[in-house]
Amino acid sequence: MSHTIHKPPAMDTRERMLIKRSQKGDTKAFEELALAYQQRIYNIALRVLGQAEDAADMTQEGLLKIYRSLSKFRGDSAFSTWVYRITVNACHDMLRKGYKKQEGLLLDFKENNDGEDNRRDVADYSFMPEEILLGKETEHYLEALITGLAPKYRLVITLREISGLGYQEIADTINISLGTVKSRINRARQCMQEQVLKDVEQYPHLLRLIGERGAKDGLC
Repeated sequence: MSHTIHKPPAMDTRERMLIKRSQKGDTKAFEELALAYQQRIYNIALRVLGQAEDAADMTQEGLLKIYRSLSKFRGDSAFSTWVYRITVNACHDMLRKGYKKQEGLLLDFKENNDGEDNRRDVADYSFMPEEILLGKETEHYLEALITGLAPKYRLVITLREISGLGYQEIADTINISLGTVKSRINRARQCMQEQVLKDVEQYPHLLRLIGERGAKDGLC
């Protein structure tokens, strides 16, 4: 009877050294780690929270939580996955605090009955400013499409398209099944694609504007 041996994920030699030094209280080593990850943390926070100020606050809070939790990192997962997991949890906490008085928002990133969500539960584009639709900046429109997604769908799209994580890495980061990751990404892309097709009827230039980027992201 054979047994599968699970090897710890490979890490960059310098990163491994910085982690060990940081765990021993070397603040300069942690500063180097923080510099390497702060932009990635900010990008996730910005997409999930939707506000630059909130994302900046969350980045600082996330780095502080990472520093305080370093002793708990054992290398069972990639350090990046561990960092993203802390980031996601911190975003979830901020969302819960910010929207605790509002009903109908899907703030739970964990497993649930995603298959029962209707389109309104996945995305809401009623907020879309006309200047975005009339604009000539691809990024602004694509960012608005992602921002319109409910948090749990916005999160998986962000981790996939912005942070470049694989499906299994996303599953490990959010602690949901691989099937749920694929389902949420597919539903999010479907809603964004439907919105693009709806918008181009009134604003034909959007189709040319999106071009290869939209095709790459599965939006057209």
